[in-house]
Amino acid sequence: MSRRLLRLSPDYGNILPVWEETPGLEAGDLDPEDSGLSDGLVQELLAWNTRWEEFLYSSMPEDELEKHRDAWEREGRSLAKRIELELGREIDVHVTYKP
Repeated sequence: MSRRLLRLSPDYGNILPVWEETPGLEAGDLDPEDSGLSDGLVQELLAWNTRWEEFLYSSMPEDELEKHRDAWEREGRSLAKRIELELGREIDVHVTYKP
């Protein structure tokens, strides 16, 4: 059995920022209802995506913004691990920070 490949990556709009990248499966963002993820994790992923959009339009000083971005990136790595835990051993989640 081949491993399922997913990508955690932000994008514009209120979407689940988890993308199917498994060869042979339809590519695109996962539907929250059919993702197999818990409601709690789905909500955290949506909030993570929203924070990314806020960074794009932020007027906060660059040094302050960098601290927030660093924390956001750490959270992304943590969320990727949680996706792997919830969906099983045959999942690899790659994290990118640009759409």
